[in-house]
Amino acid sequence: MIKKFLKPLLITLGLAVFTSSALAAPVKSVATVDMKKLFDEYHLTKGAQGKVKENQAEIAKENNEKLAEIRDIAKKIEDLSKLIDDGSIAPKLKEQHVRDRTLQANKGNALENNRREWLNRRNKAINENIVTEMRKILAQIQDKVEAYARDNDVDMIFDKSARGTTQTHFLIFSKDQYDITGSLLETLNKAAAPKGE
Repeated sequence: MIKKFLKPLLITLGLAVFTSSALAAPVKSVATVDMKKLFDEYHLTKGAQGKVKENQAEIAKENNEKLAEIRDIAKKIEDLSKLIDDGSIAPKLKEQHVRDRTLQANKGNALENNRREWLNRRNKAINENIVTEMRKILAQIQDKVEAYARDNDVDMIFDKSARGTTQTHFLIFSKDQYDITGSLLETLNKAAAPKGE
């Protein structure tokens, strides 16, 4: 789910993660970075993905509870329909069963409409939360990339994972020696709790 929202944000950052303000000056140092890899392997991304899964599981549980209530009503309607179709039943009792069935049908329809509206609201909220969290994470990553450029006197850093509208890479080729992704990943994940904690 997170990946669905990641693509447009990475494309926005994709042309150049960091560009020197002095474009007229000669470019002395250039580097590349895989922003997608930084995002995917950043420990905060994994934590955010875990929260999304927890929220989705909670929504699924609540949705199943609501569906169970609706199924119970459907069973009552079915039972009442059988009683109504029974030729041996007294007319007054039959009328009562018809009224009860109508009430149950109205109740079931209302519950189903409420369930759908609730599900749409919850899904919309979770999607908005995902986008907000992703933007925060991408901003943190971009800050680290820019800090690396300043600290290492790098004039330009290009995102080698960026793709254009035709799905071709913006950066066609670069030597591995210019790739700073590994170094940045170490910096980003320094604050991560050791595995097993």
